[in-house]
Amino acid sequence: MSVGAIERSEGPPRASSAPSGGSAVREATSVGATFRQDINALRAWAVIAVVGYHFNIAGFASGFVGVDIFFVISGFLMTGQVLQQLQAKRFSLSAFWLARLRRIFPALLVLILSTVVLGWCLSMPDAFLRQVRQTLFALTFSSNISLDDQRGYFDVAAQTKPLLHTWSLAIEWQFYLCLPFLLLAVWRVTPAPRRERHVLLALVFFTLASMAWCLLASVSDAGSGFFSLRARAWELLAGGVIACAHRLAAAGGKAVDGSRPAVRAGVLAAAAGWILVGLTALSGLSSGHWPGPWTLLPVLGSALIIWGGPIKAMQCLTASRPVQRVGDWSYSIYLWHWPLWVFAQQWASYHDVPVQWPAQAALLMASVALGYLSFRYVEQPTRLRRDLWTPSRMWTGYALALGGLAVFTVAAVKTHGFPDRVPPYQQRAELARRTNTPRDECFRNAQSQKRDPAQFCEFGSASGPKVPQAMLWGDSLANQYLEPLSAAAAQWGLGGLIATQSGCRALWLEPTHASDALSDCERFNHEVLDYLHLHAQAGIVILGRNWSNSEASATEAFSLVRRLLAEGKTVVLILPLLNPGFDVPERWMREQFRVGHAIDEWRLKATPELIQETLRSAISRQLLEFADNPRLVTVDLLPQICSDGECFLVRGGQANYRDTIHISNLNASQYQAIFSRALGQAVHAAQAASP
Repeated sequence: MSVGAIERSEGPPRASSAPSGGSAVREATSVGATFRQDINALRAWAVIAVVGYHFNIAGFASGFVGVDIFFVISGFLMTGQVLQQLQAKRFSLSAFWLARLRRIFPALLVLILSTVVLGWCLSMPDAFLRQVRQTLFALTFSSNISLDDQRGYFDVAAQTKPLLHTWSLAIEWQFYLCLPFLLLAVWRVTPAPRRERHVLLALVFFTLASMAWCLLASVSDAGSGFFSLRARAWELLAGGVIACAHRLAAAGGKAVDGSRPAVRAGVLAAAAGWILVGLTALSGLSSGHWPGPWTLLPVLGSALIIWGGPIKAMQCLTASRPVQRVGDWSYSIYLWHWPLWVFAQQWASYHDVPVQWPAQAALLMASVALGYLSFRYVEQPTRLRRDLWTPSRMWTGYALALGGLAVFTVAAVKTHGFPDRVPPYQQRAELARRTNTPRDECFRNAQSQKRDPAQFCEFGSASGPKVPQAMLWGDSLANQYLEPLSAAAAQWGLGGLIATQSGCRALWLEPTHASDALSDCERFNHEVLDYLHLHAQAGIVILGRNWSNSEASATEAFSLVRRLLAEGKTVVLILPLLNPGFDVPERWMREQFRVGHAIDEWRLKATPELIQETLRSAISRQLLEFADNPRLVTVDLLPQICSDGECFLVRGGQANYRDTIHISNLNASQYQAIFSRALGQAVHAAQAASP
């Protein structure tokens, strides 16, 4: 959502202006003193498109382009204001940023505090902790940077982030920090007669540079530019180009509202623009490569509308009171609609009911109503009562709000989301989710980095031989078994090494010297293989993996098993467990919330999908080849939690899973006896095979 897109005048309000349902202060554009009702109508259409998209209203499949429309409007208005003040020799950086803060901060703070209260009442501790952390990113206008690491805007996880939509405010604010320096630099080094022409050239250059980066990112790494200022700046700068071009045209006597040909050209441009922004919001464009080549359409359409000006034939619609009011309230409507949707979805999931059209309509009306209330009682008073909301009070209020939220966030982190708010039986599910992969300091991330400086951390018996006898190799689904595996290894006096990396399945790779062309996962697997080649004492290789519920995964795994056996290794292969397909602790919490009491045992029917029957059949066929080879030992944990056609997801008041696929550390000990038997077989097989 663009904040500058709904900015009002920078100067003192007129005496007749007063907070009301309408616009109390109408902003002069960079070309003249007339308020642009067509731009206000464009704001209204943009917020309608975004809300329609987020609320899953039929017809708004591409409503996310509303944010792109807002960006263009914002760039137009902010660039025009700065240039106007530079021309009048009264531009001030501090005044400019204070005006932005005055415009953004009050309504945003009320919204943030409201989400904290709603989260306190409705959210489980882990979810509430994530929400509280979001408040700091939102208030420091860095949400886009935080979310860029998560890449979650169009994912299901987005439905759990009530302040997700503040990413666009962050991009706006970052643009506000940079734009004045660019305009000031060009203005000060250029002779007066050519200043605005040179500003236009600079804006065009940076627009094209940002656009090129955006298009390249959309091809090379889809989605990488969604939250990036570099990939979004061209949309705001496009509005800046129109503002500068408008000023040059007006100064040269070629304003759009001049001669009849200019009027006709303006009408055609604006009409084409309305068609573009209308079709792009309703056409069902894919969000997968956004921003990208298709983003040119809403940006171009918005630029054409702003350049062309009002169309008399459309004024009965664009200048109508309902459209203008929605345009006035658009910032606050945008602020409120997404948190309402997130908390409504959360409540509905707890009660196992869908959010259908009556609820959608109610949420839509609530968004508009809260948008109006926020506009009238928060936005307008803080902008109009400048005798009360002085610059020092605005900055002090911002600092106090930021400090208070920081203290509250620290308290939330220390308590893990204030778990005492929820019943004790719900806290057990939170505890299962809170546990991360064991020995996290030894578990490599996707870039093959870990905190422990050793090449491979040790597990199992500390009193065993100096050279470990076993190696655990695989991804997070191998690493999740470390606790029962380590205890079982200690029983046999077996030492081991931890060779696990996030998202990296163990693979056999042929030796290569072209390391620069390898991925982080391939380099890691080469490192493990090199170690196994050089250390014959590491005779037992324990393999765990994400089997991906596919026969191809089984073929891949047994290809590695064959090569390791040929190398003289003894292999312990951990077979797949369950595939619940949902976040087990989260669903457990919902079920307990719905029934209103503890659920100490939760079982599901052992369906083919749950036990991954197709994959297991493929594994069984592969295992026939090794039926007489004692150096391949399989570990099947499924009978531990499944029997009589049912599988336990929760047993003894503890979840067997900590998310959608990883086992819970709290219940991992139930597998220790199985691992102990398997390691005993492996030790005996390795000893028998030794010369």
